[in-house]
Amino acid sequence: MKITFVTPTPLDLSAFGVRALSAFLKREGMDVRSIFLPGGVERYKFKDGFSYQYDHRIIQEVIELCSGSDLIGISFMSNYYDRAVQLTEAIKSVLNVPVVWGGIHATIMPEQSLRHADFVCVGEGEYAMLELLVRIGEQKDPTEVKNIWAKKDGSIIRNTLRPLEENLDRFPYLDFSLENHFVHDLPKNTVVPMTNEILRASLLLEPNFEDSFIDSYKRTRNYKTMTTRGCPHACTYCAENTLARMYKGQKYLRMRSVPHIIGELETIRKRFPFVESIFLFDDTFMIRSNEEISLFSTVYKEKIGLPFHIQTSPATLTEEKMAALVEAGMCFVEIGIQSASDTGRRVYKRHVSNQQLLNAARILDAYRGKIYPPRYHLILDNPWETREDVLQTLNLVLQLPKPFSLCKSSLVFFPGTPLFMRAQKEGIIKDEEDLKRQVFNKHFEQPSGNYVNFLIYLAGFCGFPRSVLKLLAKPQVVDLLDRKSFSNLYTLAFKVGDWIIVFYKGIRAVVSGDFGRIKRFVVRRISPMS
Repeated sequence: MKITFVTPTPLDLSAFGVRALSAFLKREGMDVRSIFLPGGVERYKFKDGFSYQYDHRIIQEVIELCSGSDLIGISFMSNYYDRAVQLTEAIKSVLNVPVVWGGIHATIMPEQSLRHADFVCVGEGEYAMLELLVRIGEQKDPTEVKNIWAKKDGSIIRNTLRPLEENLDRFPYLDFSLENHFVHDLPKNTVVPMTNEILRASLLLEPNFEDSFIDSYKRTRNYKTMTTRGCPHACTYCAENTLARMYKGQKYLRMRSVPHIIGELETIRKRFPFVESIFLFDDTFMIRSNEEISLFSTVYKEKIGLPFHIQTSPATLTEEKMAALVEAGMCFVEIGIQSASDTGRRVYKRHVSNQQLLNAARILDAYRGKIYPPRYHLILDNPWETREDVLQTLNLVLQLPKPFSLCKSSLVFFPGTPLFMRAQKEGIIKDEEDLKRQVFNKHFEQPSGNYVNFLIYLAGFCGFPRSVLKLLAKPQVVDLLDRKSFSNLYTLAFKVGDWIIVFYKGIRAVVSGDFGRIKRFVVRRISPMS
């Protein structure tokens, strides 16, 4: 049986879900083709607001590659919804082949997804997709597969979930074989077979300091993978919360063994010698026990030896784990603050005190000179937070040991999350138009232009005087300058600041002789998709 996966993906071509499914189905003897359609959230990649429009030529090339398939799978996150609809409608207008939607959006909103797709894969898909393909091949009823929702005689068939696979080592490594892989080459604006050169160019150069003028470290080509499924936390803005509730009573947070992780990384190092560093993209890598962290660190240092990058949470970061991981080669840590106000913590169900956050920051600061400056994540534009709440977050940021960088996101009500349901209940999201504007087409990396957000933005520049920021945050000054009539001015200031950062990076690239970075920037700006 032949299945073609089409996946809108970030520019780094990570696409974990499709790569996991592809590896599993290939191992089971299926003929699998994967088409990666990269496109980030950068404004210059969008038309008509933030609604992404594929060129007709690209759509036609995708259809040609899908021809001859027994099943076509489209996997995506909610912010790629418009792209999935475009692809599905175009494919179904030409090919008489069933289309199955998968990924987090399809799992959370299966009924909406069935307006477009013939099948929806709800939850984890390895065994479900295998059974669906087998049933189609044997001409058996494909609507009776667990984890698969389908349309039949005008009704929706809602099949139950099968138990989760607890032993992740039973699954193969992510499919980076490049076998039957195709990719939208953005500069050339055509779909071509994946090559080592294209994959190499897609890898992130890490760490990437968007908000810092202080870094002078070497950037490395970074292979991204995940070692867990699930998350120990229950943050109300995150779909992991919803998935954990779907699988209530089962072990949702599962971890691959150290030998399995190391085996994957050894394979990647041999297959792609241009990989210079590793990003363990788990939500909270330090959820592992001290013993597991110690074992991983020992084996990683011996067999891999590349610098690596993790994400973690304040509640799981400890001095013992830091010491072991830094010794193994960990060079960069990202950590979520989100909000430092009592209101924000309550809304997000982030049960971490400001003292815990500062303690975690001090542990990170103790390794200054051995790791890159840490990156802290914040969420802005929370409608339930007041101006004073955001200023509390600013106050905490001003207490963080320098240097560091800030990643600032605008709150998105992702479908199915507790915050999404609250926003619907309270009339913040009223209809499909609100859903499109506030979720599917929202630029989550661009917080709204207001005064307190601007102060947070300035706080991300570690060289900006803290004394000036404290003065600008005084109640009298905030009352004077926090006005809706000034919002366009603050939005413009964000853009000017971003261009100053770009200019600085360009100067630094020239000084260091990194002309490849300049070339990549120019190529992306003049791409036919710009």
